[in-house]
Formats: sequence, structure tokens, C-alpha cells
Amino acid sequence: MKISSYFIDTSSLFKRYIKENGTELIDNLFKDASRLIISNLSVVEIISNLKRLFEIDGIITWKVYESIRNEFFSDISREVLNVEPVLSKDIVKALEIIEQKYMTPIDSLQLSTALYLNGKLDSMIFVCSDKKLCNMAKDMGINVLEVGATNGRLLS
Repeated sequence: MKISSYFIDTSSLFKRYIKENGTELIDNLFKDASRLIISNLSVVEIISNLKRLFEIDGIITWKVYESIRNEFFSDISREVLNVEPVLSKDIVKALEIIEQKYMTPIDSLQLSTALYLNGKLDSMIFVCSDKKLCNMAKDMGINVLEVGATNGRLLS
């Protein structure tokens, strides 16, 4: 079965813009995948994480911050990345997920969005770097590409 869509969590998406373990795998998805989807939460998380690298950690310069931010927004405006809104139904589902097992609010919202898309799309893989979130998604019936320290690992 050819996978038509990939829903990318912020932890993995960040690897497109900041080189770290897993960047090559994410770069390959950007070259080969037919549809890449993120939630609108990822937009805020990416910019916040970049700002932290510049302002708090001092790891990147303002020029690098601006360049990465512009590349990210370009990926969205050129529809390389498709932004899926988090809706009220996703919030309700996120609360149900948290009731089952504790996870951060953002992770529960990302997972609820992935669950919605998984039921709506013919074939989708959730791309994630957070082991706990990967396992929760897998346990809920979502195909997962875990972007780990080396190469990715498909969980299904």
C-alpha cells in the first residue's frame, strides 16, 4: 500500500529546519511524500522553539532564526506543508486521551488530530520523535513512523 499522507508532529518537523538525528529521514519525506500535514499547533511550537534557540539558549543567531522562520512559512505558503486546524472535537478527544493516560496537553491535541486524520484519510502515517507519543498512537491504531536517534522505525 502506498502511503498518501504523513501527519508530522512538531518534534519530527523541527528536524527539517535544525540539523539533528533524524534530519535525513525527514528530508526524504519532504522529497518523496505526496502529502505532508501538520496541526496549527505545530506552527506555534516551531516558532517558539526557534525563538528559544535564539533568545534563551543562544545557539542560533537572529539571521539564522529569520532564515529558518522564513523557510518554514514558505513551506506552508507553497503548500509543501498542509496545516490542519485543531477543532473543538479534537480538544474533547484530547481530554479523553488524558483521562486514559497522562500526557502533555500539546501531545494529547496532536494525537487527537492524528486520530481524526487517521479515520478520514485512506492511508496515513503519524511521524513522531517522542517515544511515549509514538507508543500511544500505535496503541490507538495509528501507523507510526518513529524518528529515532538513527533511522526511522515503522510501528503498526
